[in-house]
Amino acid sequence: MNIKAFCKAFVHRFEGKQWNEPTYAHWDPLVAAQEVPCPDVEGKTSIKKQRLLNLAFGFLEDTEGYLEIGTYHGKSLISAILGNPLRPVFACDNFSEFDVNSLEITRANLARYGLLERVTFYDCDFLQVFAAENLPVPIGLYFYDAAHDEESQYQAIKHIEPFLSDEALVLVDDWRFASDSGSFAKTATLRAMSESRYRWQLLYELPARFNGDLAMWWNGVGVMGFRREERGA
Repeated sequence: MNIKAFCKAFVHRFEGKQWNEPTYAHWDPLVAAQEVPCPDVEGKTSIKKQRLLNLAFGFLEDTEGYLEIGTYHGKSLISAILGNPLRPVFACDNFSEFDVNSLEITRANLARYGLLERVTFYDCDFLQVFAAENLPVPIGLYFYDAAHDEESQYQAIKHIEPFLSDEALVLVDDWRFASDSGSFAKTATLRAMSESRYRWQLLYELPARFNGDLAMWWNGVGVMGFRREERGA
């Protein structure tokens, strides 16, 4: 993953105030139907976040893969893959949250967009994914949107490090801490980054005004760059 090239493309894609101010047109169902790549798939995301995932996926090298933990019905997964070059894709969810949520629903959505065979799916606790047999290629793009309690989020960052490419992009959802979300995504991620022997950089904090902000980044996104370089070297 070329982080510098991604950042240049990000600034161009979300130029001006697009990344830190609301785009109210995204509330319009007619606009969403035209601009969302999979409008018929239910998801807890926004147009901006879908565009971010798709943009980032496009910078994966042909030797790298994409890992998404916490897929729900597959909307973010589909958004990342559609229109991009073939790359190994790994996804994980144990479907323990939300009432209407299952592997069967996610597989049906992937199949409807012709993506079922492109995704290696693990229906398990996310910590079980971090094994060489499950992630056989370096992960150049990692999107974490599962449990955001302090310990789960911390472990999600600590455990991914050995599997990341030497240069990788890490996206963490629900970055915003507030009473309507109860997410410790930011504090736990920053704690894990501070303890690492390698170089991490917080590239962007993409805001939301409340949980479910369709005009911005749903509940916020943290965008981090990782380099397998010793800190202080």
